[in-house]
Amino acid sequence: MNRSRFPWLLPVLFMAGCEPFDPWFDYTADDQKLQLIGRMDFSSPDGPTYAHPGVTVRFRCNCTGVDVAFDDKGTGGEEHTNWVNVIVDGETKAKVQLKQGPNILRGARNLPKGEHVIEIVKRTESYAGSVQFLGVSLQGILLDPPPRPEKRMEFIGDSITCGYGNEVDIYAPTYTEPNTGYHAKNEDISQAYGSLIGRKFNAEVVTTCISGTGIYRNLDGSTEGKAFPYLYMRIYPSEEKPLWNHSLFIPDVIVINLGNNDFNVSDETQTPSAPPAEPFKAAYAAFVRQLRELYPSAKIVCSIGPMMNDNYPPGRKHWTRMQQYVSEMVESVRASGDTHVYYFAYTPIVGDPYGEDWHPTAESHAKMAEELSSFLERNGI
Repeated sequence: MNRSRFPWLLPVLFMAGCEPFDPWFDYTADDQKLQLIGRMDFSSPDGPTYAHPGVTVRFRCNCTGVDVAFDDKGTGGEEHTNWVNVIVDGETKAKVQLKQGPNILRGARNLPKGEHVIEIVKRTESYAGSVQFLGVSLQGILLDPPPRPEKRMEFIGDSITCGYGNEVDIYAPTYTEPNTGYHAKNEDISQAYGSLIGRKFNAEVVTTCISGTGIYRNLDGSTEGKAFPYLYMRIYPSEEKPLWNHSLFIPDVIVINLGNNDFNVSDETQTPSAPPAEPFKAAYAAFVRQLRELYPSAKIVCSIGPMMNDNYPPGRKHWTRMQQYVSEMVESVRASGDTHVYYFAYTPIVGDPYGEDWHPTAESHAKMAEELSSFLERNGI
């Protein structure tokens, strides 16, 4: 603990010191009272760096104000600027845009005096860039951390799982409007279905998601070496090293929501096409076996997301075919002796509003969470 602010902010502190206020105390990123949740690279002595959404710094304090120090590694602009949520006692108090370079950002002010549990959550996916957490500054003192939840869940997926574009509602009377592109400010992992389920079950959640990826092939058609299973062990999806030490987080439940991009690769007529059935099922089964080797006791749910239906593309029955592919794969895995693998399909989204680029809105994510929660409860997962 340091009573002064971070060194690069001393001029700012001097100016602020002209006004009377309760003292602020700084805590570096390696303080043992800070709980770090999610895939992080600890190689820098200044603080951990991470890319995936939902990575969280959680702590308990007796404080009335919270500021956070970050270095945003994104390249800037609407697509590559990161955002974080400052959550106080379960309620989001601030949505903060990060700035490049080491800087301290205003988090929450005028909190009621007394104890609070604070969570600093990376809202944005790895496409927006990685961030480095440098520490916190409190108008008050850091306390012993809250107990960690007993239940642990991992949500694996593509842009749907990341919460892509879920903070906007776009109506589509001509079915062209949601083609917006990615805007980092409109993505909030805290409102994505995985985070909602984690709160419902009081579980510690890690979200491992990469937009545009698939089980067998990605949206751009790339396959071996590029599809999600090949990237799963990475801390930074675009970098081969460092790899994640899976022993740092062992989930009780794993939910996979992949396959949508496999069915959206354009063919020679520029129409979304289905992947070949057997290679798709083989790639999926191999990924399930990979997870089983890492987490022998986990219950694994292979789910189908809500963005597909049999109406588009016309005549190709992608929704029906994907259900067949995944359910047959699950049956095969269970027949081989792994009975803790399950199949689940969400109800398709068949009308507006949509999030960006036809993704689920926050309201749709809430419905997904409700559907999946009921399934997990019915099956004792």
